Amino acid sequence: MIESRRFDAAVEVGIGAFCASEKPPEDEDVWERLTEAGVEPWLAERLLIFLPMAYTRRLLPDVSYPDELVTPGGRVRLSAEPVFVAALDRAQRAGRDEVERIAMRSAEFNAINNALYDGAELSDLMLGETTLDEDLEPAEDGDGGVPSPRAVFEGFLHAHGVPLDGETKVDAAIVVHPAPAGVVIAQIDFAVSHPALAEPWLVESFAGHGPTWRDAISEGVNQFRIGALHPIVDGLLRPGAAPDHVERERYDHPSGAFELVLGSQINRFAKGPVPSAGPLLDRLLEALRAEPLTRKVHGLRLFVEYHDGRLQTNEVLLDSEQWPGGEAVVADSQALLAHGWVAVRIFGLLVPVDDA
Repeated sequence: MIESRRFDAAVEVGIGAFCASEKPPEDEDVWERLTEAGVEPWLAERLLIFLPMAYTRRLLPDVSYPDELVTPGGRVRLSAEPVFVAALDRAQRAGRDEVERIAMRSAEFNAINNALYDGAELSDLMLGETTLDEDLEPAEDGDGGVPSPRAVFEGFLHAHGVPLDGETKVDAAIVVHPAPAGVVIAQIDFAVSHPALAEPWLVESFAGHGPTWRDAISEGVNQFRIGALHPIVDGLLRPGAAPDHVERERYDHPSGAFELVLGSQINRFAKGPVPSAGPLLDRLLEALRAEPLTRKVHGLRLFVEYHDGRLQTNEVLLDSEQWPGGEAVVADSQALLAHGWVAVRIFGLLVPVDDA
């Protein structure tokens, strides 16, 4: 199961290739969609074959399925194939439309359907092994062109000495978005659970784009590393583990004192220098005094985008939820730049301070 987690993002990419168009695509279209975006052939082949098989098992769980494929070179045990195991795990969380779109492509589904037409009962069916005309391409080391953000996130935390075998839980999943030809867009949701948090999970999302999935995922991961990783580590998971990458300041609130642990400001699109969003953040913190806060760790994120001084995107999140009061402050504030495009993102944690 641990090795299969290496392909969690790859499975999402495969699902996106199957579901990208209104009509079910041909196998050739899925293959091209995957390989042209940098998915290595050995992985693209497994996604093309294994996803429909995994989704058939989700759609029709009462059937007895074989654990092997037959190829010219011998049998392939599905439970020993990490991509199949990852696909089977993901299928359990799929919606019905997605399940039907993918499952109905499989030869196993067609065989079951034909048997039902002949009067068989699902619980009585024992499928024979699926036979492939050619051997599977040998699996190669590595991620096959689709890095797992979760594995990268866990690697970051291990590098900072954060243990992941106790009260801390983390995840990182990609969401595949429609994109123009020649470009892929990956939204990556990084999630942390810890008893000190005000809510069960803190989620920070970053988007990356590029000609390949490696490019898009790497961009999203890098944005997370710059803007949110170090406040999460230094403010929550292992205080003092990343002091050179955060700013700390006291914040007095009616519920008590906090320390604001702030990450780097991320600037996008601007062709020249971008002013600090510190004054805007100060106004947000002032408005936050009107909001009740528990004596837990709270996440605060600002993301704004302007074009020629006009506000295009206004997103202020408190504990990963939209904060209307903060967005009202942004709407009533002056643009960071009067000309051109600019987007600014700031993330920080409010950590309770015990003054006793």
